[in-house]
Amino acid sequence: MAKVEPGMEAMVDVYIFETTALLEQLDEILLRTEKANEFTEEDINEIFRIMHTVKGSSAMMGFENLQMLAHKGEDMFFIIREAPEKMTDVGFVYDLVFQMSDLFKAEIDMIQNDDDYTATDFSEMIGKLEKGAKMLKGELDSAEAAEAAGAADAGAAPAVPADVAPDCTTVRVFFEDGCKMENIRAFMLINNVKETVDDVEIVKYVPEDIESNQDSANVIIDNGFLLSFRAPDVKAVLSAIEGSLNVQSYEVIDNTTAPAEEKAPEPAPAAAPQPAPAPAAAAQAAPAAAAAQAAPKPAEKPKAPAAEQKAPTASSGGGKQSLISVNLQKLDQLHDIVGEIITTESMVISNPELEGLRLESFTKSARELRKLTDELQDTVMSIRMVPLTGPFQKMNRIVRDMKVKLNKDVELVIEGDTTEVDKSIVDNLNDPLMHLVRNAVDHGIENTTEERVARGKPAKGTVKLSAMSSSGEVVITISDDGQGIDTEKVISKAERNGLLTKPISEYTEREIQNMILLPGFSTNDVVTEYSGRGVGMDVVKSNLSKMGGSLTVESKKGEGTSFIIKIPLTLAIVDGMEIMVGDAEFTVPISVIKESFIVKHEQILNDTRRGEMIMIRGVCYPMLRLNEKFGLPSDVNDIEDGIVLLIESENRGICLFADKLIGEQQVVVKPFPKYLSQYDIKGQGLSGCTIMGDGSISLIIDVNTLIGSR
Repeated sequence: MAKVEPGMEAMVDVYIFETTALLEQLDEILLRTEKANEFTEEDINEIFRIMHTVKGSSAMMGFENLQMLAHKGEDMFFIIREAPEKMTDVGFVYDLVFQMSDLFKAEIDMIQNDDDYTATDFSEMIGKLEKGAKMLKGELDSAEAAEAAGAADAGAAPAVPADVAPDCTTVRVFFEDGCKMENIRAFMLINNVKETVDDVEIVKYVPEDIESNQDSANVIIDNGFLLSFRAPDVKAVLSAIEGSLNVQSYEVIDNTTAPAEEKAPEPAPAAAPQPAPAPAAAAQAAPAAAAAQAAPKPAEKPKAPAAEQKAPTASSGGGKQSLISVNLQKLDQLHDIVGEIITTESMVISNPELEGLRLESFTKSARELRKLTDELQDTVMSIRMVPLTGPFQKMNRIVRDMKVKLNKDVELVIEGDTTEVDKSIVDNLNDPLMHLVRNAVDHGIENTTEERVARGKPAKGTVKLSAMSSSGEVVITISDDGQGIDTEKVISKAERNGLLTKPISEYTEREIQNMILLPGFSTNDVVTEYSGRGVGMDVVKSNLSKMGGSLTVESKKGEGTSFIIKIPLTLAIVDGMEIMVGDAEFTVPISVIKESFIVKHEQILNDTRRGEMIMIRGVCYPMLRLNEKFGLPSDVNDIEDGIVLLIESENRGICLFADKLIGEQQVVVKPFPKYLSQYDIKGQGLSGCTIMGDGSISLIIDVNTLIGSR
């Protein structure tokens, strides 16, 4: 965190929390009004209030640059609020305020995470806001206003460097977020290209002063590194670029336009260099800025404020709530203590020394203790649970910016965003969701509406983001109705890269589709600044695995693709049924158990494809012997000597055969150690483990994985 006066640390935390919430609210209002093509009086007042609040709190904390930025935004909406009849063209307002919001978020991220934080100079953005205010007053003509609303400086994110011949190839390269010293990375990239590719001629690169000016790193972060070259084998150069260190993405751009060259600012000895935007915010801010500059403004203009008033929103007041902010670390500690209490309670009640004793008073007290610990558990869990609304709604902004930049007609549909998950999971979902949504828009949805219509689809593409709870798991699906995955292209690329482990004919369609999750796999010859179907997918999968989650792909060529995220209960307390298989103890979540019973031989059917099946009330279920599944020696092999559990999830069912039932037990779910993640334990049907009252370990069954395996 940025260095502040002693005793002010807690106030900075509150400032960051409240300002971030206000900026998210601002984005939601802008997205909603832009979509509705209408600014209501209430919307204008709410935006003005947000600007005013952020300005005041920034001034109180001593962040003068943020105070001035908010002040200029407030000035714009003061003009709109006082004279709404002058709003003849407010399309540029959205671009300016979105840019301002991105800069604010990046700066707050640096305040929170950079110990050597130095205030950013926002004079350029402030100048744009001042011009925007003049435009609203009618003091600028439309040409000047368009220049004022530009998404970046003149020359920022240029098409190609100046004076580049048409026979050259120009590439814009983006380096990994947070890799630091981007100017040195660019210099190393040039050397790598020269050493790797014969007969390559580096014609020009921007910025040119990457060796002498460290501030050129900021230009590269904002706009990418532009490299123009001539080569007999362009693909070889692109391959060398892709293989260079810290390259996140690149795109080949057109050489038909050549604006003035952009240079990095000369280093000023008396002033500290301008810090780079925080990684997460920069990843969104740069594409958003480029999108606003490159795309044409919508033909339809938002209407002036409507006369009627909407009902006050929850955020606009109307009732005081008694809320308190609590440090997440304290909640983690409380959660861990409750887990230990439950484990200790189990150790006391299940103590072997109590077996055979008739202790009515003790039994009564134990029941009361269990009741209280259950209530304590429910309360602590509910405190940590938050809805997915936050990360889901952020995707609206991603789609909005990409629609403008890529000139695609696409809408985002959100379902199930009220599904609640643990706070730690929400914090780690933003990056995977952003990457998958970008891929869906960029490479899932067809490039043109004509192509969609020719396939019998609606002109407007749809990306759906949905969530639901299922058997103790949160299932998040990112789907599109686009062109789907070309399995022939995927298997061909996998064969060329030497990724196949068996003959092509033995691969199922599902296996081929999931190959795009392999490290470095891509079916694209050129990767855009947004995404590449498969590029970085292994990173998404790896990040989800760290949370104990999984990522799978389902696609049909010409119809669309779905990415399915499943996040298990890694830090939760659940009611489970304990079963024995050989000498091993397993826990099955009670929520998925429909019934348990003993089976007779005559009830068993043998299917040539699916093996043993059991008919239950007219429905045939596959049976899975857990001792065979997990390779455990067991003395119970006869079907009539063991116990069968019918489990169901997502309208699918399976019967599990175990040695015996032990009984119901409330357990604390713990994730497997990280070093075991290389063995794909979840893929084998286990989601975690728990410590029993006698100190033994019970493995928790992953029901959905087992059902999917049959």
